[in-house]
Amino acid sequence: MHILDILGVLLIFAALVFVGYRSYKQVENVKDFTLAGQRLGRIQIGFSQAATEFGGSSLVGAMALCYTIGIAGAWWDWSAVPALVILGLFFVGRIRLPNMVTITDFFERRYSRATRTLASVMHILAITAQLCTQFTVGAVALNGVLGIPQTAGILISVVFVLLYTMAGGLIADVNADVVQFVVIVISLAVSVPVSLYNVGGFSGLAEALPEGFLNFGNIDGATVFSWCLFCFFTYATNQHYIQRVFASKDRATARFSFLFTGGAYFVYGLAVAILGVCIVVLLPGLEDPNMGYSLLIKNYMPAGLAGITLGGIFAASISTADSMLLAASTLFFNDIYQPIIKRDRPTSEKESLHIIRIVTAVICVLSVGVAMLMDNIIDIMYLGGLFYSTAVFFPLVIGLFWKRATASGALISMAAAVVVGLVSEFFLVGQAPGILGAIPSNVMAASTSLILFVVISMLTPPPSQEKLEFLSGYKTMK
Repeated sequence: MHILDILGVLLIFAALVFVGYRSYKQVENVKDFTLAGQRLGRIQIGFSQAATEFGGSSLVGAMALCYTIGIAGAWWDWSAVPALVILGLFFVGRIRLPNMVTITDFFERRYSRATRTLASVMHILAITAQLCTQFTVGAVALNGVLGIPQTAGILISVVFVLLYTMAGGLIADVNADVVQFVVIVISLAVSVPVSLYNVGGFSGLAEALPEGFLNFGNIDGATVFSWCLFCFFTYATNQHYIQRVFASKDRATARFSFLFTGGAYFVYGLAVAILGVCIVVLLPGLEDPNMGYSLLIKNYMPAGLAGITLGGIFAASISTADSMLLAASTLFFNDIYQPIIKRDRPTSEKESLHIIRIVTAVICVLSVGVAMLMDNIIDIMYLGGLFYSTAVFFPLVIGLFWKRATASGALISMAAAVVVGLVSEFFLVGQAPGILGAIPSNVMAASTSLILFVVISMLTPPPSQEKLEFLSGYKTMK
């Protein structure tokens, strides 16, 4: 690798280390660590939300998909746009309720502690599984350009993310995300024109690609619809997105983060798709399409630019990893350690920060174990959503508006959705005859959740006035 590329990578690493150190100095209590003091402005929250979403599956995973099926793989990224815009307009402001730190706080205050605990456990398991994809992407980048073995690359990614997340919490994550968003944008702005130049422009690309590879309709509507649902379920229920909503200084800022990310995603998804099909021409016959982008950088980027684009891959992976990691540790501390292990006995700020940092390290170790066992990035992300997001989406969203929703309806529908989703994914989809084999697993799980939630809520006693008064806090906040 050219010395200029090494210097470029080191510069990005140094910037992130500096941000982590500065953020560490700003953390004085648990609220600073988990919610950045609830003072984040539009640039911080917008860039951070976008960087968090522009992760391993949307970059390397989407390019690998485009390498396999053509430019229609862009729908994996574009399916996020409707969810981000609609949730930004109608959901984000309403979920920003008083004194909430985790999205699962809602389930206890609206339903019951058992519902909150179930949601938290499912969410931590989902994050642990999905977190491994980000470490894998970081390792792919280091392997493709620097030749570092994948196992060592995973460990390097883990150590780097772990150190600055443990140091500065959400303040470090958000400030690093601002840097990472800029790096991602620059890397794509460099790699797209260079790739197009090497394939002979759009006309040369069209001539060289297999027939149908530039057809955006080269994917069935049911799959795209399933991906859109996946995005709705994910963005409305995942702590690493909603944590930024709680940390924003007001509702307008929180809405902006979702709307900005939705708009940026359209351009980002097109750039990723163009790169994916360029790699088909420039690097045909890859055994592992996930390696395509890093090999493109290694073989075609001019000296100096390769370091920037490599930094873009690494930034995309760790910008999501740090957010997921902090989300999981926050969930464990607030929803399991404090109410169950500590049994609501008071803890000092020093002890609380110590516990959160230990949990952060443990979750990292678990996710590394998953990363060693699984390698399909999109499948891991999808499965993680199956046993959390589809289960809690309707109890969360409908529970914000429908006063008749009950704890029994929420608890039973969530548990049933997990079972139905996993059974459908592993035993029905593509295997069972008729409609059972044709319906996407997340549609099956979500339908189960919705039906049981509504029916059981109607058959059980209505919630107490205390549970309903919690929702009135929407009117008292900015």
